[in-house]
Amino acid sequence: MRRALTNCLRYGIAIIMLVLAACGGGDGNRTPPLTGGTVTGVVRDMATGTPLAGVTVTDGSSTATTDANGVYTMPRPAGTYTLTVSAAGYGTTSRICSVPAGGSASFNWSLSRSPGVYWNYSAAQPGRMIPAATMNYVVVAWNDLGMHCAQDDYSYFCVLPPFNTLHVQVIQRGVGVVTSGITVSYAFPKKTDSARNTNFWQYAAKYGWNVPPNIGITGTPLAGTMAVDANNLGFVATGIPVTPYDDDGTWDPYGTATITVTNTATGAVLQTASVVVPVSTEMNCSNCHGMADTYLNILQTHDRRTGTTLAADQAKGVLHLCAECHADNALGLAGKPGVTNLSLAMHGFHRDKMVSTGSSQSPECYNCHPGPRTNCLRGIMSHAGQTCTDCHGNLSAMTTALQNGRKPWLEEPRCGDCHGSLHQENSATLYRNSIFTNSPDPKMNGQLYCAACHNSPHAEFSSTNHVDNGLPQKYQGDSYWLWNCYVCHTDYMPAPSTHQ
Repeated sequence: MRRALTNCLRYGIAIIMLVLAACGGGDGNRTPPLTGGTVTGVVRDMATGTPLAGVTVTDGSSTATTDANGVYTMPRPAGTYTLTVSAAGYGTTSRICSVPAGGSASFNWSLSRSPGVYWNYSAAQPGRMIPAATMNYVVVAWNDLGMHCAQDDYSYFCVLPPFNTLHVQVIQRGVGVVTSGITVSYAFPKKTDSARNTNFWQYAAKYGWNVPPNIGITGTPLAGTMAVDANNLGFVATGIPVTPYDDDGTWDPYGTATITVTNTATGAVLQTASVVVPVSTEMNCSNCHGMADTYLNILQTHDRRTGTTLAADQAKGVLHLCAECHADNALGLAGKPGVTNLSLAMHGFHRDKMVSTGSSQSPECYNCHPGPRTNCLRGIMSHAGQTCTDCHGNLSAMTTALQNGRKPWLEEPRCGDCHGSLHQENSATLYRNSIFTNSPDPKMNGQLYCAACHNSPHAEFSSTNHVDNGLPQKYQGDSYWLWNCYVCHTDYMPAPSTHQ
């Protein structure tokens, strides 16, 4: 009997201890909640993609160094930090990082080499001369927006047709901008037949565009000759019908065009260049409208909310362009009186329906804009931790601005609002059309577009997408904006020419 009581007492005490431990009582040796996390990633050379060893990553209080594979790991308490990455011979860059409790945050980096300074170029050693030193002509080129959107299917409705715009300037080194006596042409080596990968031309006439395959809605072909622009400073091709698909079906939103400049009289090739002409079909409508019958669901939702008959029309073969009713400055269409413009309709309807995409750069915007796969926000500002909302505002702010009269596509964020008057666009002019006017060298003023040196919005040099950086690599051997005077000049420069 005594042994039985002893065993019962022993087992009872054990059970009580287990209960206390489960409830947080007991001896206090329970596992504490997870409060820390880890930041990890890989640092590479932006131009070559080579992993960089010995790079310093710090948040000001804790520091990590990359190993031979360019990998760093830094334990940090949960919270938000500003990480700064630095390495000998490379530009220092910073980004904002959020570390979850008990989890990890992955931040990869691409570093550009620090620009050298060649003030007296004639005295520079030949081995240190930039590549442009051996060239007679320089060709700079850029896309107007940094990313265009298109649809994978046009059999239900059309938001945007295949449409891209390419700008080119030609500089004869030591002379200046050239627009006469030369012919500038463009072609896409891997994208010679857009009609192979989209059904747009099958339905184009239903939207009011009677154009043959591989001809854009402005009459611009997939390959051809560029026209001199309105300022007589460069060349432009508007409405190129390029898609994100290569001829073999590969999805490539960063396909390149080859620019060829020839002497009109002799046909001699003066210079060639390769430039990204970005376009993506990653609009992610299926995130909310379902994987099956995504486009039909959109029509049905529109009908249910506004009393239209779009789904019934589509079933009868009658297709509608969104800009028939909703004004769209991107296409230059006025819509119908009393109907909200397309930008307001899109942002206003979706502003309370979007969830975070998990992207640190664009938690809301990448639901519709290209996207976690495309990563259209990739320029130098993204290196510094800037997000879409830093310039454009979030969905609610966008909606409010549009309701208050902001003109979409015609009134956009301005560089000077953050960077100051020295870097302000021309008055009443968008960045993509602005011209450099405050150089210390008078002969430079009014000659170069801002984008000629800095590249397209959303893809400013240095871009995290190495394909974007092809032109600075070609001319000055790094991925920075075209900062080196001797890309275009051949004479002695007393100091680097910058905004003054």
